[in-house]
Amino acid sequence: MKELVELMALMGDLNKSVGGVKEGQDSLIERVNTVDKNITGMESRVRVIEESNRTKAIPSVPGVNAGKEKFSLQRMAYAIASKDWRDAKYEDEVIRACMTKALSVGTTTAGGFLVPAEAITELVELIRAKTVTRELGATVLDGLIGSPVEIPTQTGGATMYWVGENAAITESQETTGQISMTPNQASVLVKMSNRLIRLSNPSAERMVREDMARVLALGIDLAALRGSGSANQPTGIANTGSILTVAIGTDGGVPSIANLESMLYQMELANTDNGKMGWALHPRTWNTLRALKDAENRYYLRPDLAKTDAFTLLGYPIRKTTQIPINLVKGSSGSVCSEIYLGNWQELIIAMWGGLEFMASQETSDAFAKNQTWIRVIQEIDIALRHAESFCLVNDAKAS
Repeated sequence: MKELVELMALMGDLNKSVGGVKEGQDSLIERVNTVDKNITGMESRVRVIEESNRTKAIPSVPGVNAGKEKFSLQRMAYAIASKDWRDAKYEDEVIRACMTKALSVGTTTAGGFLVPAEAITELVELIRAKTVTRELGATVLDGLIGSPVEIPTQTGGATMYWVGENAAITESQETTGQISMTPNQASVLVKMSNRLIRLSNPSAERMVREDMARVLALGIDLAALRGSGSANQPTGIANTGSILTVAIGTDGGVPSIANLESMLYQMELANTDNGKMGWALHPRTWNTLRALKDAENRYYLRPDLAKTDAFTLLGYPIRKTTQIPINLVKGSSGSVCSEIYLGNWQELIIAMWGGLEFMASQETSDAFAKNQTWIRVIQEIDIALRHAESFCLVNDAKAS
């Protein structure tokens, strides 16, 4: 009996222990569930934050954290030294991004002074006049070597006679001449600071070279129109003897359609109204002519079907350039007159010896002492007309 009582007591103690274990287990499970709920809540908050970050435009600098293994100091150093970033595009992107970030870009005292100016690679070019002679169809002889270049011309032709039976045919003689062309040197020289070349973006040297070529082209175009034939210039159309001319008035005048038709008529009389016919004039003159209408109230200026941004006049294309002067004097007109050119432009010959010759030097004259680079471009050319009668000129056109 005693053993039974002890056994019952032992079983009671065991039940208490099991109950305690169960209570501990339940407490542990409850704590685990609480932690799990906390983790779930934290995951939800993380997802909310991540979603918020994705929708916000948070500034970042490429290459600082992500992708930093792609950045190469060696590539960057070589690109800076050689000014060739083709093999360092990623480094260039990182540097540009860093240049545009600061404490506060908009406020100078809060960091704006630390942000360097950013160079835009697209250059804003100087506005210049348009070239017209080549566009109108001038004949270009390039790659010439010898000098002078002599072009044979026919100045007189054979004559036909009507003769009777057994009568002798009257002899006729063709006469010839030649156009002689010799080089005239067109040149441009620019002095540049080597610091500008080294630090510039975009490349200052490339910019200058392109501008020099453009200036030279404009100079040649102007010489073809009105070169003086003196002071080492070739002779242009306006100063070539025997070209056809039409005068508007003693003191000049506003051009009318009758004046323009007279120009065409002069060429018709000379049998030169063929080939690549066209007009060249100043925009001011074009502005006057575009108001002209015929008897049926139709404008004489009409769209050029061969060129969408141009017009025709009496059936021939018009090209405009501000290189044609508007300050010429006729009689007592004052400096207000301009020129109008009508011609068969393929009769205009532009002879060119070699191509554009670019040369650069840092040792010429005092360039070395001044840390400069001198860039020179040369083109040797001459201008001539096959037949002077292939062009007609008005040089006293006023504005309306």
